[in-house]
Amino acid sequence: MASIFMSFIHEEETVAKLVNDYIRIIIGLNIDTFMSSNETAIYAGEDWMKRICEELKTAKVLVSMLSPTSVQRPWINFEAGAAWMQNTKVIPVCFGGLTIDGLPKPYSILQAVEIETHQGAHYLFNSIAHHLGITLLKMPIFSDDLPSYWSDADKKENKLFVSKYKSLNLFLKIAWKNIQSNRNPSS
Repeated sequence: MASIFMSFIHEEETVAKLVNDYIRIIIGLNIDTFMSSNETAIYAGEDWMKRICEELKTAKVLVSMLSPTSVQRPWINFEAGAAWMQNTKVIPVCFGGLTIDGLPKPYSILQAVEIETHQGAHYLFNSIAHHLGITLLKMPIFSDDLPSYWSDADKKENKLFVSKYKSLNLFLKIAWKNIQSNRNPSS
């Protein structure tokens, strides 16, 4: 069973997959996540509802991917509610124009993140690490004005992490644009 349950709506799967991949890139490849769309998570012939319920019961963290569309869908709210009732940490992750200030209750009582900012992405990864009992991540400095006392190795490490956060941000923008164009094919 996975430590992290990724909750999302089908048409926004590419964003959820990106966040899932970056959780593993930033925190560690040994992090186990559950995504119901993954064909190795639920096999043909399995009772998919039973499997989802089993994963919800054992997950330590539920990452709830919330856009203006998904936050209105019953299924994503069902998964968040089921996790919450199990005392699983539910992390609302805003994207696609939904902001923390725009979250409806009960999401608005939870500490949420806006994944499309470097700080928001870092906060998500650090929060997951905290809830899983993993060493917290150092916050990269997103400017060229690095402390003068940093070694070349520190500067190189910072540059590597900054590039990961910047690539996540770029890929999220591309994925969201593709989702929007698929919803509105005439635009």
